[in-house]
Amino acid sequence: MKMIRRIIGICFALVWMVGGQCQKLSVAERNAAQGFNDTIDRLAPDFVMVSLCVADPTDQSQDYLGIAGHAFLRLQCPTFGLDYCFSYESEKIKGQLWDYLTGKLKMGMFGVHTDDYMEDYRVWKRAVHEYRINMPADAEQRLWEQMDNHMMSERDMQMNLVKFGCTNTVLRYVEKALSPTQIKYNWPEKFLTKSAMEITEEHLKNYPWTLLGFRITAGRSLSQMQSPKQKIIFPPDLVEVWSQSTLNGEPVLSYVGDIVEADPVVAKAPWFTPQLCGVLFLIIIAGGIIWAIIRKLRS
Repeated sequence: MKMIRRIIGICFALVWMVGGQCQKLSVAERNAAQGFNDTIDRLAPDFVMVSLCVADPTDQSQDYLGIAGHAFLRLQCPTFGLDYCFSYESEKIKGQLWDYLTGKLKMGMFGVHTDDYMEDYRVWKRAVHEYRINMPADAEQRLWEQMDNHMMSERDMQMNLVKFGCTNTVLRYVEKALSPTQIKYNWPEKFLTKSAMEITEEHLKNYPWTLLGFRITAGRSLSQMQSPKQKIIFPPDLVEVWSQSTLNGEPVLSYVGDIVEADPVVAKAPWFTPQLCGVLFLIIIAGGIIWAIIRKLRS
């Protein structure tokens, strides 16, 4: 597999080196110029296919980090039978909360064959939705090389859910591969009028204790996110924004289907919330003060 991927990488590099001159040649002439004795069109729109994949939120009993969903990239090269999902994966916070708060948990970029990567989502009964990202052929190849580089250099990093969040990194890497071509954004109103914390509150309204954790560990970082693009933190928001945006006059996303089918998880807010805990704490303090006053008056 590694040898095949190296061959594909060489193919990509040679395509970029030849550049605009190859655009004017026939497929056979272009391939000959790159040292290939075949008629495979490496600049064909379907030579590499790029998808944004979004997994539905999971129950917090399975994974705290999955309660808002998960975004990752699927890259396919049908000609050479390659089909991989590239995703930032981290150690679970559940059972390791202190290690998370003290910065001891690790994360990294991993490339896993799609069938293997989907196995956990099938076990969890967690739907995975696929959207084709309509990128130019050369940008698709740059993105694949870029993801390979991240996978090789980012396998053992300190967990940083703000800098290397699943959603903002997908957006950042796709835009980098597209450069100098740019996505034309048509921003939904909430990204223009609401703060990053307000958007976070919307997504985590049924998880008040997790929201409290976000306020404590990432509140300062969230307050510094002012531009609409910085506020794209959660996977459904990226789908919403890109569904209303265009690239070279065409929609950025087109829905492909569900890789894994499952019923959505319905989250219910717990009765014991941080607000209720705070009220009870104040009542206990007030009761203690009143009792101390009564005892002093009786003495």
